[in-house]
Amino acid sequence: MQAWLRVWTQKDLSEVEQHLLVVGDVKGDCASCREVGLDYKTVKECLRCHTGFRYVTSRRFASHPGERFGIVKRLSEARSDLAWIDYDDFKTLSGRQKARQFFSD
Repeated sequence: MQAWLRVWTQKDLSEVEQHLLVVGDVKGDCASCREVGLDYKTVKECLRCHTGFRYVTSRRFASHPGERFGIVKRLSEARSDLAWIDYDDFKTLSGRQKARQFFSD
């Protein structure tokens, strides 16, 4: 039986952020340069900074947790080349990293 499972793995946060495609309701954006309006179903690299996408996440994970696996299933059919990242985990960890950098400077 095939099923969607969340799997935890250790990744370099800056590498994930540099190659992350953030999906909204209709379009996506580049986490590296913040370019918006990307067609997440087809875009392989950012149109502005030319970073290749390796990871994907969705803002709807936090606002619609009941739809989480439906979102992953639907988008994975279009983009099986991307690894899924949990949006809340990413935002929490990247926020902590930015706070550490701010207070260490």
